[in-house]
Amino acid sequence: MHHLLRSRSGDTIALECFDDVSGIKDGVPFAEQDKSGLAHNPISDSAIDLWKTFANWLEGRRGGYIPAGTKFVLYVAQPYKGKIAQRLCDCQSPQEAKALIADLRTKFWGTKPAYEKRAAIPESLGKYLNVVLQAKDATLTEIIRSFTLERGIGSPYDEIAAEIGNAPVGAENVPEILKQLAGWIRTTTFKQVEKSRAVSISRDEFFIEYLAAVRKFDRTDTILPSFATKPTAEETQAELLLGQTYVRQLHLIEADQGLVLDAVNTYLMAASERTAWAKRGYVHRSSYSLYQDTLLRAWRSKSASVKVAMRGREPADFGITLLSSCLEVDIKLQEKQVPEHFTAGSFHKLANALEIGWHPDFAELLAPAKEALDAA
Repeated sequence: MHHLLRSRSGDTIALECFDDVSGIKDGVPFAEQDKSGLAHNPISDSAIDLWKTFANWLEGRRGGYIPAGTKFVLYVAQPYKGKIAQRLCDCQSPQEAKALIADLRTKFWGTKPAYEKRAAIPESLGKYLNVVLQAKDATLTEIIRSFTLERGIGSPYDEIAAEIGNAPVGAENVPEILKQLAGWIRTTTFKQVEKSRAVSISRDEFFIEYLAAVRKFDRTDTILPSFATKPTAEETQAELLLGQTYVRQLHLIEADQGLVLDAVNTYLMAASERTAWAKRGYVHRSSYSLYQDTLLRAWRSKSASVKVAMRGREPADFGITLLSSCLEVDIKLQEKQVPEHFTAGSFHKLANALEIGWHPDFAELLAPAKEALDAA
């Protein structure tokens, strides 16, 4: 999946074809060996995994099933180090590669022509190491110059998740998208195995599934996700003790305790959403001003309607009706649906700034609070 996510149109990725992973990227064939060293370092100087990898590549080139011009990659899931592996990766010129080959023969075999160390090499290592060191310089040089060593962070899942997360999708949707893609790859490869076909996946097929998965799980194009949690009883009580203006507005219309507690919860949750959306890049800061302007227009419209409908009624009744009417409106932010508590909390934010109110005479009754806000 890591290769498919990084591939381009026209690329093909194969599994266990002529290597663990192989295919064509940007028109160039590649062969990759993947190693996971949970109990040992697979790229230490005397690691069997390292030399078996190069022996397999040599066999593939000699047998003709690894084509000329192939790029060779050794991927290690953990961030291990190996001096020889790194030197192999760092070789750029034919001269550097030939010099390294000579150094390796001296290190493991000793000085020529006797090669006095060769007999002491353990059989398990020698069956691969000797294949590499006795190869023709030209063949081995070709592989070394096309060799790349890649290391992971120890968690392939996290690496792939990070790759998906680099795309413009919500981070909270990455696990579901990854799960969907992994399932699709598994199903696709199993079907090919059942039909005795070589297992390969084209980037274009994968991209169609990737796009469908993003559209299925990442709904941030139409809905803003909620990150806020309901405040604890302690947080709610602390907010009440502050004597906030929006709470005083509710007391003016004799709102019951349930309405007051709901207002505190939505006010705090809306503030949390604004912080979360800004941090994650969901909402541009300029959009909040436009949203508040829309809320103000809605409040003015509702206030005018309630004034006619509630003519002659008690101010508290007027206020409760106006509040209820405003909390029923559905206003989008950046053309996206918002959580219900965000609209309610945003109305209370305006009430806290005395830009709106519920009591018909809220401005006069809370004039000292307005003066304090202006002074601040």
